[in-house]
Amino acid sequence: MLKKLNLLRKRYVSAKKIGFFDEHVDTFYDASECSLPSGYLTGKIDDFLGVANLSKAMAASPLRTQPNSANKIHLSWDVPAFVWEALLTSKKLESAVRSYLGPDVRLDDLYIKTVMDGLQSVSEGWHDDNVGYRLKLFMVFDVDGEPAGTVLIPRTRPSVYNVNLKDELKRMNGSLPTENRSQEIKIGYSAGDFLLFDTNLEHRGDYSTGTGTRYCVIAEFIDRRKGNALRGRAPCGPGQSRRHLTIPKLEKIDLPNHLLIDQSLLQETENGFSYGYQ
Repeated sequence: MLKKLNLLRKRYVSAKKIGFFDEHVDTFYDASECSLPSGYLTGKIDDFLGVANLSKAMAASPLRTQPNSANKIHLSWDVPAFVWEALLTSKKLESAVRSYLGPDVRLDDLYIKTVMDGLQSVSEGWHDDNVGYRLKLFMVFDVDGEPAGTVLIPRTRPSVYNVNLKDELKRMNGSLPTENRSQEIKIGYSAGDFLLFDTNLEHRGDYSTGTGTRYCVIAEFIDRRKGNALRGRAPCGPGQSRRHLTIPKLEKIDLPNHLLIDQSLLQETENGFSYGYQ
């Protein structure tokens, strides 16, 4: 009980910090200029990033690693150069995240998360990510069978973060809230699909109803000042603040001056760059 109370206390302390930054970001937000007016956007990876046959190249690479049948999940931060290049040269992606999160947005994390249905995860219950406005880009470059989708409830701005006490208590007590909710929509995935969405929306995975595997690379974007303020308190920062990302040498990209790269997290190495808290 004490642990639960302490966790709730931390949630409410963080909520004040999150609200401070999110209210500031809302001053920059213009729905007419944003491609995510309801907090999410779907389509094809190749079209969105502007790289022909990108999803096929991803599927033909070591990115397509099947999860162990016991664990049902494959996680890795070993992302090849051609994926970094596709993300950091996409003007459509840059415009989408900057219009939603403001001029101080940064690429916060990049990793592989391939999930086999049947995974037992707290993410199957309704939740937000307890960080306020933040965008995740799910790039489902390949599938086996008919994999689970993502269920979310669209919402327009402003929608500054508040602790959802009811859902938090259910999750703390081991009872995942998975019931159908008003206005929910389900985003399904086929090979080459993407979902870009605000993790401040109520959402959940749907791993119990699918019958397949989704091979996915995830990129996360957040206001850099908020990410720094939440370091150690919330799941944000490169490698969730616990590891450095390795960025290979990218000949066509000036990383130290890229608008989506936080220069305070960047260190040059012999083979490229290291990206993370020092």
